[in-house]
Amino acid sequence: MNRRPGTPITPLYASEKASGEAIYAGDVRLPGMLTGKFCRSPLPHARILNIDASRAEKLAGVKAVITSKDAPRERVGRWVWDRPILADGKVRHAGEAVAAVAADDEDIAQEAVSLIKVDYEELPVVSDPFEAMKPGATLVHDNVAGYQGAGGKQNSAGNILHTVRLRKGDAERALSGADIVHRESYSTPRVHQGFTQPHQVVAAVSPSGKLTVWDSTKAPFVIRRVLCEALGLPMARVRVIATKVGGDFGGKGTINIEPACVLLALKTGFPVKMVLDFKEEFTATFIRSASRIEITTGATRDGMLAALAAREVFDIGAYNDAFVQYPAMYNQVQGPYSIPNVDVEAHVVYTNNTPTGHCRAPRGPQQTFAIESHLDGLARKLGLDPLELRIRNVIKSGERLPSGGVVGPAGIRETMSAARGFIARNSGRKVPGEGWGVACGWLGLHHKLEMEGSVSTTWVKLNEDGTAILFTGCTEQGGGQHDILAQIVSQALGISPRDVTVTASDTDLSPYEKGTGGSTTTYRVGTSVKIASEDARGQLLDLAAHKLNVAPEGLRLAGGKIEAPGMPGKCVSLASICAEALTSARGPVVGIGEQMREESLARRQEDVDLLDELQTGTHVAKVAVDRETGKVRVLKYFASHDAGHALSVKNVEGQIDGGVVCGLGYALSEELRTEDGRTLNPRLTDYRMPRAGDALDVEESVVEIPTRHGPFGARGMGESPTVLVAAAINNAIYDAVGVRLTGLPLSSEKIVAALNGEAGMNESSASGAP
Repeated sequence: MNRRPGTPITPLYASEKASGEAIYAGDVRLPGMLTGKFCRSPLPHARILNIDASRAEKLAGVKAVITSKDAPRERVGRWVWDRPILADGKVRHAGEAVAAVAADDEDIAQEAVSLIKVDYEELPVVSDPFEAMKPGATLVHDNVAGYQGAGGKQNSAGNILHTVRLRKGDAERALSGADIVHRESYSTPRVHQGFTQPHQVVAAVSPSGKLTVWDSTKAPFVIRRVLCEALGLPMARVRVIATKVGGDFGGKGTINIEPACVLLALKTGFPVKMVLDFKEEFTATFIRSASRIEITTGATRDGMLAALAAREVFDIGAYNDAFVQYPAMYNQVQGPYSIPNVDVEAHVVYTNNTPTGHCRAPRGPQQTFAIESHLDGLARKLGLDPLELRIRNVIKSGERLPSGGVVGPAGIRETMSAARGFIARNSGRKVPGEGWGVACGWLGLHHKLEMEGSVSTTWVKLNEDGTAILFTGCTEQGGGQHDILAQIVSQALGISPRDVTVTASDTDLSPYEKGTGGSTTTYRVGTSVKIASEDARGQLLDLAAHKLNVAPEGLRLAGGKIEAPGMPGKCVSLASICAEALTSARGPVVGIGEQMREESLARRQEDVDLLDELQTGTHVAKVAVDRETGKVRVLKYFASHDAGHALSVKNVEGQIDGGVVCGLGYALSEELRTEDGRTLNPRLTDYRMPRAGDALDVEESVVEIPTRHGPFGARGMGESPTVLVAAAINNAIYDAVGVRLTGLPLSSEKIVAALNGEAGMNESSASGAP
């Protein structure tokens, strides 16, 4: 069966999850397997004077205790190599691991942890990023400038990992001559990704010395690389298998507990399993960074933007796993708007807070909340409709950004038009306490394709019965990635998606893949799969042409057969060609696809600075606000996004719906509250994520403006639906009750305080002060 791209299909791999057949890392059981646990620091900043593990080592059932003395001195990391495997000399955040134990069961391991005595000398805590930036501030790291990372050594000084400056035109001069100037500061808190499966790892060493790691990761090749570099092991001796992932949202793509688990397995000679609890998830993994963003805009009286100046400060905590020195990462604060004069200064700052990393568009919601709340305020000052202001200033294809990239084809104007239509259909008489809010946004993906070996290689092998096997390193982490990739194979080969099996995520069996995520999987891996499938298709047509004695250009492959239209009798089954290929001179049919190499790379040379893969969208929220309690109810929600070409409309709509729910928590309730470097609510019972009953009935609108190079014109859709929600709801709250909040979450307490004119309640608890 030949399915047209865009046709909804039944999820191919959902049944194994629903039936319980899916294997997660926590399900792996091996003979003699031990349980590993961490001993963690209760202090956010302290020098380690001594670790006494003697009592733990004597406990019956304990097989090993390791500290930094058992670990290599090399630091690990994904973008910047800034963290030890176990704290070496000092701890930099509460919850940092100082030791680890392996024991016969979880109870013994936990008791052993309690018996480890660590002597600390407390050090001054720097938890405010603005204090951390001051000359003479307590240093979180003694030699940040010496750390290696993406792009080589960092542009570092003191606690500042790097500073990025983007300039276009003369913002200062344009602001001084603007008809109206609007200035405001915005703050966002630390939040967790919200997956239900915590980090899980099993490590085992065979008698021959082969190390196998079963991991809840979406990036097995990243894990293998870092393990080999840190432990000095050859890659041929390390195999990483990515099991099923119980939710990711950015948090399962980096090295975390794997090195300690491997060290325990190497020291004991037994398999070791480590599973984090949620207190550890909230305090010792890599969460979304807090931010403080000050924006100043200048505009003409008729609402044309003349200038934007922004100062961004990102609190990355004790260790960094998301921020890289790529200027394009900081374009987003200007929004999808044409602004002739721009000056953006971004600082990425270490503190003694929880480490930060990737979380569904790592910097996107912070910057979008700021600029979209800001523009709403500017529109009110000008007396303009907020959506009209955005439409007047929408960026155009071909414009050059401050980072140097050029905007490619994208449907932001079309999503704005869809939003305008939704408002027109649903607006009516103004009801007190109800309001409408709009937010527009983008995510630029070109820089992601330049980072961390973004090559994607896939193989498509035809079996002798005409079915296909796709080999890829791409992990299925809940976003329907394998369904989409199977559909691309089926489209190219004219077979049913159910006749395509995906074999994936095993560093010994799969071709290289940097990892699932970053909204690049459909575009990047999908293109590789399309190239591999077309390679296989070409081989099939050549074989059939030889058999039928016709030119391959005139053949058609569909419905499990190859035929020459208009030539009766010139037809052969796909299965017979595949079977005959086994004994042919060229051998079995195997298509190879490589993205960002060879033909694909050559095709991109003219577009080397093109930011072609923009994700763009417009959201509309209608809310009701109770003035007495501050409670916000979302009455209607509309989300329009440009999918390029929807390979599966059902999947695109699912990404939109899931992204909106994720953004809803960020908007209204989620916040990891901290005080002096300590997290105050590190439990699921105290951290308010959206429940099933909070999910919104979203009206989706899918715009299709094809990309140049994505498979069938498709672009990524995994992140952009999340980034717009907080701003849309914030703007609706203002329209409903006339108060503008500048800090997330938009809690009922903040709304009541703002209505009562109370100062100091409007910001995020983790924002710091400029």
